Amino acid sequence: MKNFFRNIEVILGSITISVTVLSVIINVILRYGFGIQFAWIEEVSVGCFIWTVFLGATAAYKDKALIGVEVLTQALPYKGRRFLELIIYSFLFVLTTTLFYLSYNYAVGSGKITAALEISYVYINASIVFSFGMMSLYSLKFLIEDILSLIKGPQK
Repeated sequence: MKNFFRNIEVILGSITISVTVLSVIINVILRYGFGIQFAWIEEVSVGCFIWTVFLGATAAYKDKALIGVEVLTQALPYKGRRFLELIIYSFLFVLTTTLFYLSYNYAVGSGKITAALEISYVYINASIVFSFGMMSLYSLKFLIEDILSLIKGPQK
């Protein structure tokens, strides 16, 4: 159970991408094989795809796997590198927390509903809130780790 919550973004992302792929395949088979088309299948696949994108971005952020330029940080001595990372993680914490707040207001204020299923876009936009909320927590974790690393000094 501990690993489930440790990898919640990857697990949920795997589920949403699976639902996306399966629903698109089913819709294509129904449309071209039997001449049947369901609009709600498209809405489900688009909603799941949006969740997949934001969950994938969160998982990549957690693993520090997003694209970055490390030429400057690698050229600096240990203390300089840690100080620069402290500035970067501080900025990222402020940025992700701000985006969490803005996305929450956006999701809560969304009065739109989907055409076929007639469900609120809040459920789709919640992916943005969840993603930036998790990124904020990871940013705080990275910031604390960097402060502790700066205080302790290089590990031998």
